[in-house]
Amino acid sequence: MLIESVLLAILFGKIRGGKFSRLSHLEFKKVWVFILALILQGSIILFGVNGNEFVLKYIKELYIISYVLLFIGIVINFKHRSLLIILLGAGLNIFVMFNNGWKTPISIDGLLLAGYSDLADIAMTGKLAFYTPLEGSSKFGYLGKIITVPPPYFYPQLLSIGDIFITLGLFLFIQSIMTNESYDRTKMIRFKYRSKI
Repeated sequence: MLIESVLLAILFGKIRGGKFSRLSHLEFKKVWVFILALILQGSIILFGVNGNEFVLKYIKELYIISYVLLFIGIVINFKHRSLLIILLGAGLNIFVMFNNGWKTPISIDGLLLAGYSDLADIAMTGKLAFYTPLEGSSKFGYLGKIITVPPPYFYPQLLSIGDIFITLGLFLFIQSIMTNESYDRTKMIRFKYRSKI
């Protein structure tokens, strides 16, 4: 849903008279913090799905580190208030994972409705990485993957309330930059040079 959010944000930004070029003038402090957090998140998903023993063993610690980095990055760049919505969504996702053995409850009916019957079968066995079947005993199950986007949507998927906040925050963030005229100002890079002559 993140890719769709970015594309829609750019489209609506253009409709509202915004400029895509303003995104290139965006200044982030300590951008490496965000990059490292994304690398950790991507690695958890990539290697975890493939059954990497290290990732599965330390999944809790890796998730905590990635979210702490995300939190630090957003606090440092607090002037971009829409990032707080993304932080809220991330917080909800990690909260429900924390309360369910570091796995997100996922709706089996939702998987079937989205056309993922094979994943539904795997989830029922408890062998689907990062996810556990949504049951009556699930804690805060309403924060799990229960919102189904079924076919004929081109990319059927299941979302959580946290995912919705993250998507909304990203949409508003891009909108706020594209429609902000202050980002039209190009910034000059000045070099200090002291002659020895």
